Amino acid sequence: MDEKLRIAMFGQKRLSREGGIEIVVKELAARMVQSGHEVTCYNRSGHHVSGSEFDGTQEKIAPGIRQKFVPTIEKKGLAAVSASFCAALCCAWGKYDVVHIHAEGPAFFTWLPKMFEKRVVVTIQGEIDIIALSEIYAW
Repeated sequence: MDEKLRIAMFGQKRLSREGGIEIVVKELAARMVQSGHEVTCYNRSGHHVSGSEFDGTQEKIAPGIRQKFVPTIEKKGLAAVSASFCAALCCAWGKYDVVHIHAEGPAFFTWLPKMFEKRVVVTIQGEIDIIALSEIYAW
């Protein structure tokens, strides 16, 4: 594929080794950047799960990947939802060719970028490997 894509990703906390989704997003994004694509990852704001001393290490972790931090309500049950909603808005209004959403909860907001005619792919790890909701929800 010669076409260089502008890709946005969200659903991860941040690009550090916090969990499976974060590892997958970091690896995918790094490989896409190496292939010449532009990748922007929308991360949650707030503190690293391992402690605030790990908060400032993002630039070293993922060279070449644009990282943006979205507003996040740091209350139990609201962090993922608030960050996913804000990231979906940013992706909908941004100049992206593809929006790649990771995890079931953030996938609820698939409709936002789809309203702006973005191509959307959703990856859910576990029993179901990859679901392309853009095909299911053809607007």
